[in-house]
Amino acid sequence: MASLEALLKSHSMKKAAVSKLRKQIENKLKMAVSKKRRSSSGLVALEKKKEELTRARDHAMQLLNQHLSQKASIDRLKIAAEGRLQQEQDAKDQATQQSEYGSEDKNAAAERLKYIDEKITELHSELKERESTGARLEKAIGTSEKEKAKVEDLLKKQGHTKPILVEQLKSSTKEESVLRPKFESLLKLEAQASNALAIVQKKLAELAAIRRKKLAAQAAAKRKRMAALAAQKRKNRARQAALARAKKAKARKAKRKPVRKVKSRSKKAPRRKAKTAKRKPVRKAKRKATKKKSRRR
Repeated sequence: MASLEALLKSHSMKKAAVSKLRKQIENKLKMAVSKKRRSSSGLVALEKKKEELTRARDHAMQLLNQHLSQKASIDRLKIAAEGRLQQEQDAKDQATQQSEYGSEDKNAAAERLKYIDEKITELHSELKERESTGARLEKAIGTSEKEKAKVEDLLKKQGHTKPILVEQLKSSTKEESVLRPKFESLLKLEAQASNALAIVQKKLAELAAIRRKKLAAQAAAKRKRMAALAAQKRKNRARQAALARAKKAKARKAKRKPVRKVKSRSKKAPRRKAKTAKRKPVRKAKRKATKKKSRRR
């Protein structure tokens, strides 16, 4: 029994130590797996974000190029309009001079000046519209350039983040590959320790059951002996009581016998009266004795 208790203590301590180490390795393994999952999911999200940013950058560059080409076209149209306006101004000056010097018909000159003024007004309106469109395009170009710069900055930051996530993924994968075999080995050791502990506990339980049965049998035998002793004591007390009652009855009988003899003699007294007259005093004494006894009763 003592050896089994010592073995139980040894197995319990061994199981506790293995369980403690197993929990520590399990926690480290969980952290490594969690780190691996986070880095892996981070890389996947990073790739998706990179694709989105790349599309946004391409869209911003497309808009920027479109606006730049439109601006260049507006600038060319503006330069052309300014050139035509200068030509019309020169034509107007020439027509004015010709009208002043009278080298040409005044009505024709007036019509020509009118046409030139209309053309100049039209060119001024066109230049104004081109300037307005150019200003709007410059604003759009500035917005597209800012959007493009913002997206490129985010892509640059992702370019710095990706190596960190890749390194985390590598380190966590390596740590998991080292910790998982240890964890599985400790699980087996813990299971073995638990089985050994269960076997010892079962043996101790069987021994305890046998011991309880033995103690119960001893207690039952003791109760039986005590019951037998109690019965014997009751018999002895009953026998002593019977003997005491018999003694008392015998004593009462012994006390009653002299009284009966006196009465019998008193009955027979008349017969003896004829033989002798000397016994009268004795009879008187006996009568006195019987009277005293009757009074006592």
